[in-house]
Amino acid sequence: MVRRKQEKKRRPAFGMPKGIVLLATPEGWRHSVLTVDGGMHCGRLTNVPATAGPAEARAAAAAMAVGLAHDFHEARVDVT
Repeated sequence: MVRRKQEKKRRPAFGMPKGIVLLATPEGWRHSVLTVDGGMHCGRLTNVPATAGPAEARAAAAAMAVGLAHDFHEARVDVT
């Protein structure tokens, strides 16, 4: 009898996003994405200029969170 090797399901490298914190700095907009499992992903919104307003930064951060949820979890999320 031949057995197949069991494949372990890998946990995604990025947890499901739960919240986003935006911070305006002189160098540009920074973000922290809080995850359901208690993790945090921090960085800079690269496609938003430092002179952009909060609405533009919010839209870019929302698009990033939706993209991360889709790419890592194949899930559809709504950002409010």
